[in-house]
Order: sequence, then C-alpha cells, then structure tokens
Amino acid sequence: MRSFLTCLAVFLFSAAPSHAEPVLKIINFTADWCPNCQILNPRLDEAIEAFEPGAIERVDLDVTDMRGKTSLIERTALQTDVIVLAGEHQAAYLWDWYGGVTGIAVAISADNGEPLTCFMRPMKAKDIQDRLKLAKILAEKGKPGARKPEGPDCPAPIRG
Repeated sequence: MRSFLTCLAVFLFSAAPSHAEPVLKIINFTADWCPNCQILNPRLDEAIEAFEPGAIERVDLDVTDMRGKTSLIERTALQTDVIVLAGEHQAAYLWDWYGGVTGIAVAISADNGEPLTCFMRPMKAKDIQDRLKLAKILAEKGKPGARKPEGPDCPAPIRG
C-alpha cells in the first residue's frame, strides 16, 4: 500500500503539464556577425534562467545568412522565413519596426504579442531580469491591449 505522500506526489507530478505555456516571449534580432549580439545574447540567457522553466521563450530572428547572400532571391527567401517565424509568435509587426537591425530584443506578451520592454547591449543580466519581472507582471495581470510599461525604453521604430 502506498503512503499518502507517495500518492500525493504521484498525483501532483502526473497532473502537472509537461511544459508550461510561456507568459512572455523575447523576440531577439540577432546575427553571428553582430558584436552587440555576442554581448546581449548570453545576458538574455542568464536573465531567463532566473524564471521558472517555460515562463519565457526566446525567439531568435537570426539574420546571419542574409548579409552574405548576393542574390536578391536568396535574401528575399531568408527574409520571408524570418518574417514567417515572427508571425508565428504574433510579432511580425516588429520586423516592420526593426527588421534588419541586430542587437535588440523585445519582450512581448505571449497571448497577443503586445510589446512590453526592450533590451540592448548596455544592459546587464540583472537589469534584463528586473525588466522581465515587471513585464511578466504586466503580461499576467494587465488587461490585454492596455499593458503599458512605465517609461519608454524601446527605440522608436526604424521603419513603419
């Protein structure tokens, strides 16, 4: 006969979802050749590690191969793939804002793609983590469509 605690543990672990849906997504504009990305990307990873697994998903919009392609057809195909990936995460509008720029990441609410905060190279992992905490609260408690972070921290859209 199983003990009460063993039965409880079996119930809790079997009832727990195998992977939680993210509350936030970080849309990261990156490339292998980008020196700012080489600094920002590990800081993003370090900040994300402070949260429960699955709460934050990092989505890399990697434009590494776009620079080296000489054919307009090849560049267009690669760009289309990146835009489709962004669209799958409700963030295609961010390509309109920052497409082609690297070294910037935008935290969005996972439910509707609403932008909450931005990150760039000068930020330390702790600063990113603090902003992610506030963004997570906004995503969990704020009314969709009205989640306004305090103070503007994202650069103005370059295009769009």
